[in-house]
Amino acid sequence: METLIVSGFFAICVCYEWLTGAFRKGALSNTDYKMAAICGVGISLVQRPLVMALVFAVCGFLLAPYQGALSALQDQHFWLCLLGFVLLEEYFHGLGHWFAHSRTPKRAWLRPIHKIFRTAHRPHHLIGNNDDKAQMFVGQTFVEGWTYWFVMPNIWFSFIALYLGLTEVFVVGMILKGVWALHVHTGWNYDLYFLNHPNALVRKFAYGLAHIFVFPTTHHHHHSRGPNSAKNLHNFLAIYDWLIYGTLKIEKEAPKRLGWRQNDKEKDSALYRFTRTFD
Repeated sequence: METLIVSGFFAICVCYEWLTGAFRKGALSNTDYKMAAICGVGISLVQRPLVMALVFAVCGFLLAPYQGALSALQDQHFWLCLLGFVLLEEYFHGLGHWFAHSRTPKRAWLRPIHKIFRTAHRPHHLIGNNDDKAQMFVGQTFVEGWTYWFVMPNIWFSFIALYLGLTEVFVVGMILKGVWALHVHTGWNYDLYFLNHPNALVRKFAYGLAHIFVFPTTHHHHHSRGPNSAKNLHNFLAIYDWLIYGTLKIEKEAPKRLGWRQNDKEKDSALYRFTRTFD
């Protein structure tokens, strides 16, 4: 059900982008389309099932007596469990994402781990052809290097929660997170209407709400070429960027240029983008 709902919303976003001209010539490169296809198939049929199998194997070795232990808690306090799951999943996502964008660690043992995070996440920021024509594309939501899904702590956390019996919480939480992540990567900027509204109360309310939840324009700035690409690390809850990392940047206009500068291999080969983690 989770996959069906999220996939259905993805199709709606693609239709919206097609109708609004997001696929016009120059907005995305052929490599972008190929990368989205490779990653979409990879995460659905290969990486996610493998990660789940790996997590369940580890849990079976370390946590076997606790399999399904939280199912009764879920039945009694579903909404509190869902709230806790979403808060923790989003926190762990931001933690891994922050590490991928952080500077090279001083401790030698952390450097190879950091390189995996950094290079695996880099494809997420490659859009267009090094010019100012690139546009946000909903398919960029799941574009990452192949190892990204194996190392991100939120993925491990969500499957551990599933192993411990939070089945319904997992499904609803993944639908909520998946739909919201798709919507902030889609090329619309409805939040700008409210952030620039002529009524001061509407502007202030929208600005305050953007400190709690992530909206499209805020996340688009994370995909910009410039200092904001290290800001706005979360897909759903901006409160972590605001209160923990100090990386919240709320702008009142869309970014002028999207996508990091690419080398020739990155421009021409989706397979290179997908597999270069250990390059």
